[in-house]
Amino acid sequence: MTRLPDFYIAGAPKCGTSALYTYLKTHPGIAMSRRKEPSYWSPDISKREACTTLGSYLEQWDGAAPEALRGEASPYYLRSAVAIPRIREASPRARFVLILRNPVAMAQAWHSQLIRTFDEDVADFEEAWKMQALRLNGRRIPPECVEPEYLQYERVCALGDQLERFVSLVPEDRRLILLLEEFKVDTRAAYRRVLAFLGLPDDDRTDFPVVNKNRNRRAVSLARPYRAALRKLGPLLPPLRAAAAALGLHPSALVARWDMTDGPRRPLRPAFRAELQRVFEPQILKMEALLGRDLSTWRAR
Repeated sequence: MTRLPDFYIAGAPKCGTSALYTYLKTHPGIAMSRRKEPSYWSPDISKREACTTLGSYLEQWDGAAPEALRGEASPYYLRSAVAIPRIREASPRARFVLILRNPVAMAQAWHSQLIRTFDEDVADFEEAWKMQALRLNGRRIPPECVEPEYLQYERVCALGDQLERFVSLVPEDRRLILLLEEFKVDTRAAYRRVLAFLGLPDDDRTDFPVVNKNRNRRAVSLARPYRAALRKLGPLLPPLRAAAAALGLHPSALVARWDMTDGPRRPLRPAFRAELQRVFEPQILKMEALLGRDLSTWRAR
Protein backbone atom coordinates (compact mmCIF):
# COMPACT_ATOMS: atom_id res chain seq x y z
CA MET A 1 0.00 0.00 0.00
CA THR A 2 1.34 3.44 -0.96
CA ARG A 3 2.02 5.59 2.07
CA LEU A 4 1.87 9.30 1.44
CA PRO A 5 3.16 11.99 3.84
CA ASP A 6 1.25 12.61 7.03
CA PHE A 7 1.89 16.35 6.93
CA TYR A 8 3.07 19.12 4.63
CA ILE A 9 4.83 22.42 5.25
CA ALA A 10 2.97 24.00 2.36
CA GLY A 11 4.13 27.61 2.33
CA ALA A 12 5.03 30.27 1.92
CA PRO A 13 8.40 30.89 0.20
CA LYS A 14 10.92 32.97 2.16
CA CYS A 15 8.86 32.53 5.33
CA GLY A 16 10.97 30.12 7.36
CA THR A 17 10.00 26.79 5.78
CA SER A 18 13.65 25.73 5.41
CA ALA A 19 14.27 26.35 9.09
CA LEU A 20 11.20 24.41 10.21
CA TYR A 21 12.10 21.53 7.87
CA THR A 22 15.61 21.45 9.34
CA TYR A 23 14.41 21.45 12.95
CA LEU A 24 11.77 18.78 12.42
CA LYS A 25 14.17 16.56 10.50
CA THR A 26 16.00 15.55 13.68
CA HIS A 27 12.90 14.74 15.74
CA PRO A 28 12.88 10.99 16.49
CA GLY A 29 9.20 10.69 15.62
CA ILE A 30 9.47 12.36 12.20
CA ALA A 31 10.83 11.30 8.82
CA MET A 32 11.17 14.33 6.58
CA SER A 33 11.72 13.89 2.85
CA ARG A 34 15.38 13.62 1.84
CA ARG A 35 14.94 16.58 -0.47
CA LYS A 36 13.55 19.65 1.20
CA GLU A 37 11.24 20.64 -1.67
CA PRO A 38 10.05 17.62 -3.67
CA SER A 39 7.22 19.76 -5.11
CA TYR A 40 5.45 16.69 -6.48
CA TRP A 41 1.91 18.00 -6.03
CA SER A 42 2.41 21.31 -7.86
CA PRO A 43 3.11 20.51 -11.54
CA ASP A 44 1.59 23.86 -12.50
CA ILE A 45 4.67 25.64 -11.09
CA SER A 46 8.01 24.81 -12.68
CA LYS A 47 10.67 23.89 -10.15
CA ARG A 48 14.24 22.70 -10.54
CA GLU A 49 14.76 19.13 -9.37
CA ALA A 50 11.09 18.52 -8.59
CA CYS A 51 9.87 14.95 -8.18
CA THR A 52 7.80 14.38 -11.30
CA THR A 53 6.75 10.76 -10.70
CA LEU A 54 5.10 9.10 -7.73
CA GLY A 55 7.97 6.63 -7.54
CA SER A 56 10.65 9.32 -7.25
CA TYR A 57 8.48 11.10 -4.70
CA LEU A 58 8.00 8.07 -2.45
CA GLU A 59 11.73 7.33 -2.64
CA GLN A 60 12.21 10.42 -0.50
CA TRP A 61 11.24 8.28 2.51
CA ASP A 62 13.17 5.11 1.67
CA GLY A 63 14.42 3.62 4.91
CA ALA A 64 12.13 5.70 7.12
CA ALA A 65 10.96 4.07 10.34
CA PRO A 66 7.42 2.71 9.84
CA GLU A 67 6.15 4.41 13.00
CA ALA A 68 7.56 7.85 12.11
CA LEU A 69 5.32 10.58 10.75
CA ARG A 70 6.31 11.44 7.20
CA GLY A 71 6.55 15.06 6.22
CA GLU A 72 7.85 17.33 3.51
CA ALA A 73 8.23 21.06 2.88
CA SER A 74 7.32 22.47 -0.55
CA PRO A 75 6.45 26.15 -0.07
CA TYR A 76 5.05 26.53 -3.61
CA TYR A 77 2.05 24.38 -2.68
CA LEU A 78 0.30 27.40 -1.17
CA ARG A 79 0.50 29.35 -4.44
CA SER A 80 -0.25 26.35 -6.67
CA ALA A 81 -3.79 26.13 -8.01
CA VAL A 82 -3.75 22.32 -7.87
CA ALA A 83 -1.44 21.16 -5.07
CA ILE A 84 -3.74 21.42 -2.05
CA PRO A 85 -6.79 19.91 -3.86
CA ARG A 86 -4.64 17.02 -5.12
CA ILE A 87 -3.23 16.32 -1.67
CA ARG A 88 -6.65 16.54 -0.05
CA GLU A 89 -8.09 14.09 -2.56
CA ALA A 90 -5.24 11.61 -2.15
CA SER A 91 -4.85 11.98 1.61
CA PRO A 92 -7.84 13.62 3.35
CA ARG A 93 -6.33 13.22 6.83
CA ALA A 94 -3.08 14.97 5.97
CA ARG A 95 -2.15 18.01 8.06
CA PHE A 96 -0.77 21.30 6.76
CA VAL A 97 1.54 23.88 8.31
CA LEU A 98 1.91 27.40 6.89
CA ILE A 99 4.28 30.18 7.87
CA LEU A 100 3.32 33.64 6.61
CA ARG A 101 4.98 37.05 6.72
CA ASN A 102 4.46 40.64 5.66
CA PRO A 103 4.17 40.50 1.82
CA VAL A 104 6.33 43.63 1.52
CA ALA A 105 9.24 41.89 3.23
CA MET A 106 8.50 38.66 1.41
CA ALA A 107 8.66 40.35 -2.01
CA GLN A 108 12.10 41.78 -1.34
CA ALA A 109 13.34 38.44 0.03
CA TRP A 110 11.91 36.63 -2.99
CA HIS A 111 13.78 38.95 -5.34
CA SER A 112 16.99 38.25 -3.42
CA GLN A 113 16.37 34.51 -3.76
CA LEU A 114 15.83 34.80 -7.53
CA ILE A 115 19.09 36.71 -7.91
CA ARG A 116 20.92 33.87 -6.17
CA THR A 117 19.35 31.22 -8.40
CA PHE A 118 19.81 33.26 -11.63
CA ASP A 119 16.06 33.35 -12.25
CA GLU A 120 16.38 37.14 -11.96
CA ASP A 121 19.10 39.27 -13.55
CA VAL A 122 18.03 42.75 -12.43
CA ALA A 123 19.92 43.33 -9.20
CA ASP A 124 17.88 46.32 -8.04
CA PHE A 125 14.54 45.18 -6.62
CA GLU A 126 12.75 48.46 -7.37
CA GLU A 127 13.75 48.22 -11.04
CA ALA A 128 12.70 44.56 -11.18
CA TRP A 129 9.34 45.45 -9.63
CA LYS A 130 8.71 48.03 -12.34
CA MET A 131 9.40 45.44 -15.05
CA GLN A 132 6.51 43.14 -14.08
CA ALA A 133 4.16 44.31 -16.86
CA LEU A 134 6.94 44.06 -19.45
CA ARG A 135 7.78 40.53 -18.35
CA LEU A 136 4.15 39.51 -18.27
CA ASN A 137 4.29 39.97 -22.05
CA GLY A 138 7.32 37.69 -22.29
CA ARG A 139 9.95 40.41 -22.60
CA ARG A 140 13.24 40.67 -20.68
CA ILE A 141 12.98 37.19 -19.19
CA PRO A 142 16.42 36.04 -17.96
CA PRO A 143 17.73 33.07 -20.00
CA GLU A 144 18.05 30.86 -16.90
CA CYS A 145 14.65 31.71 -15.42
CA VAL A 146 12.93 28.36 -14.91
CA GLU A 147 9.48 29.93 -14.52
CA PRO A 148 8.66 33.47 -15.80
CA GLU A 149 5.79 33.63 -13.31
CA TYR A 150 8.44 33.88 -10.57
CA LEU A 151 9.11 37.43 -11.77
CA GLN A 152 5.54 38.55 -11.07
CA TYR A 153 6.36 39.70 -7.54
CA GLU A 154 2.92 41.07 -6.76
CA ARG A 155 1.20 37.80 -7.65
CA VAL A 156 3.78 35.57 -6.00
CA CYS A 157 3.38 37.48 -2.74
CA ALA A 158 -0.43 37.78 -2.83
CA LEU A 159 -0.66 35.87 0.43
CA GLY A 160 -4.18 37.02 1.20
CA ASP A 161 -5.60 35.46 -1.96
CA GLN A 162 -3.56 32.29 -1.46
CA LEU A 163 -4.62 31.98 2.17
CA GLU A 164 -8.26 32.49 1.23
CA ARG A 165 -8.12 29.56 -1.17
CA PHE A 166 -6.22 27.44 1.35
CA VAL A 167 -8.69 27.86 4.23
CA SER A 168 -11.56 27.09 1.87
CA LEU A 169 -9.96 23.72 1.10
CA VAL A 170 -8.43 22.61 4.40
CA PRO A 171 -10.54 22.09 7.56
CA GLU A 172 -9.47 24.04 10.63
CA ASP A 173 -8.38 20.93 12.54
CA ARG A 174 -6.07 19.97 9.66
CA ARG A 175 -4.15 23.26 9.47
CA LEU A 176 -1.73 25.29 11.59
CA ILE A 177 -0.80 28.81 10.52
CA LEU A 178 2.19 30.62 12.03
CA LEU A 179 3.63 34.10 11.48
CA LEU A 180 7.33 34.45 10.72
CA GLU A 181 7.83 37.19 13.30
CA GLU A 182 6.56 34.95 16.09
CA PHE A 183 8.59 32.04 14.74
CA LYS A 184 11.74 34.17 14.96
CA VAL A 185 11.02 35.77 18.34
CA ASP A 186 10.28 32.48 20.14
CA THR A 187 11.33 29.65 17.87
CA ARG A 188 11.07 27.03 20.60
CA ALA A 189 7.46 27.96 21.36
CA ALA A 190 6.55 27.81 17.66
CA TYR A 191 8.37 24.48 17.30
CA ARG A 192 6.43 23.04 20.23
CA ARG A 193 3.16 24.26 18.69
CA VAL A 194 3.98 22.34 15.52
CA LEU A 195 4.79 19.18 17.47
CA ALA A 196 1.56 19.46 19.46
CA PHE A 197 -0.38 19.98 16.24
CA LEU A 198 1.18 16.79 14.85
CA GLY A 199 0.44 14.88 18.05
CA LEU A 200 4.11 14.36 18.88
CA PRO A 201 5.95 14.78 22.20
CA ASP A 202 8.46 17.55 22.72
CA ASP A 203 12.01 16.31 22.14
CA ASP A 204 13.39 19.12 24.35
CA ARG A 205 15.25 20.70 21.48
CA THR A 206 16.74 24.05 22.48
CA ASP A 207 19.18 24.70 19.62
CA PHE A 208 17.61 26.55 16.70
CA PRO A 209 20.41 27.84 14.43
CA VAL A 210 19.69 30.31 11.66
CA VAL A 211 18.86 28.50 8.42
CA ASN A 212 18.96 29.89 4.88
CA LYS A 213 20.15 33.35 5.89
CA ASN A 214 20.26 36.08 3.30
CA ARG A 215 23.15 36.05 0.87
CA ASN A 216 24.00 38.69 -1.74
CA ARG A 217 25.87 38.47 -5.00
CA ARG A 218 28.91 40.70 -5.36
CA ALA A 219 28.50 41.11 -9.11
CA VAL A 220 25.46 39.79 -10.97
CA SER A 221 26.88 41.17 -14.23
CA LEU A 222 30.00 38.99 -13.88
CA ALA A 223 28.18 35.84 -12.81
CA ARG A 224 25.89 35.83 -15.84
CA PRO A 225 28.67 35.49 -18.51
CA TYR A 226 30.22 32.69 -16.47
CA ARG A 227 26.91 30.81 -16.41
CA ALA A 228 26.39 31.47 -20.13
CA ALA A 229 29.82 29.99 -20.89
CA LEU A 230 28.92 26.87 -18.92
CA ARG A 231 25.67 26.48 -20.89
CA LYS A 232 27.58 26.61 -24.19
CA LEU A 233 29.61 23.58 -23.14
CA GLY A 234 26.40 21.54 -23.23
CA PRO A 235 27.07 17.77 -23.02
CA LEU A 236 30.78 18.39 -22.44
CA LEU A 237 30.09 19.98 -19.06
CA PRO A 238 29.43 16.83 -16.94
CA PRO A 239 32.67 15.01 -17.95
CA LEU A 240 34.66 18.22 -17.52
CA ARG A 241 33.22 18.69 -14.05
CA ALA A 242 33.97 15.06 -13.19
CA ALA A 243 37.57 15.42 -14.40
CA ALA A 244 38.02 18.62 -12.41
CA ALA A 245 36.55 16.99 -9.30
CA ALA A 246 38.96 14.06 -9.69
CA LEU A 247 41.78 16.60 -9.48
CA GLY A 248 40.23 18.21 -6.44
CA LEU A 249 39.10 21.25 -8.42
CA HIS A 250 35.62 22.73 -8.08
CA PRO A 251 35.52 25.95 -10.15
CA SER A 252 31.79 26.60 -9.64
CA ALA A 253 32.15 26.29 -5.89
CA LEU A 254 35.10 28.68 -5.91
CA VAL A 255 33.19 31.22 -8.00
CA ALA A 256 30.17 30.92 -5.73
CA ARG A 257 32.34 31.34 -2.64
CA TRP A 258 33.78 34.54 -4.04
CA ASP A 259 30.50 35.82 -5.46
CA MET A 260 28.17 35.20 -2.50
CA THR A 261 28.42 37.17 0.73
CA ASP A 262 26.33 37.11 3.88
CA GLY A 263 24.62 40.33 4.80
CA PRO A 264 21.39 42.32 4.97
CA ARG A 265 19.45 43.40 1.91
CA ARG A 266 19.77 46.96 0.71
CA PRO A 267 17.11 49.14 2.39
CA LEU A 268 14.18 50.16 0.22
CA ARG A 269 13.65 53.80 -0.67
CA PRO A 270 10.89 55.17 1.62
CA ALA A 271 8.75 56.10 -1.39
CA PHE A 272 9.11 52.63 -2.88
CA ARG A 273 8.32 50.96 0.45
CA ALA A 274 5.19 53.10 0.71
CA GLU A 275 4.20 51.97 -2.79
CA LEU A 276 4.62 48.32 -1.83
CA GLN A 277 2.59 48.83 1.34
CA ARG A 278 -0.19 50.41 -0.69
CA VAL A 279 -0.16 47.57 -3.23
CA PHE A 280 -0.19 44.84 -0.59
CA GLU A 281 -2.60 46.47 1.86
CA PRO A 282 -5.66 44.59 0.44
CA GLN A 283 -3.77 41.33 0.84
CA ILE A 284 -2.88 42.12 4.44
CA LEU A 285 -6.45 43.13 5.25
CA LYS A 286 -7.66 39.83 3.81
CA MET A 287 -5.14 37.94 5.95
CA GLU A 288 -6.28 39.85 9.04
CA ALA A 289 -9.86 38.78 8.43
CA LEU A 290 -9.00 35.15 7.69
CA LEU A 291 -6.64 34.77 10.65
CA GLY A 292 -8.54 36.94 13.11
CA ARG A 293 -5.21 38.66 13.86
CA ASP A 294 -4.18 42.29 14.12
CA LEU A 295 -1.61 42.85 11.36
CA SER A 296 -1.72 46.65 11.47
CA THR A 297 2.05 46.85 11.90
CA TRP A 298 2.37 45.33 8.43
CA ARG A 299 0.17 48.12 7.03
CA ALA A 300 1.87 51.03 8.82
CA ARG A 301 3.33 53.57 6.40
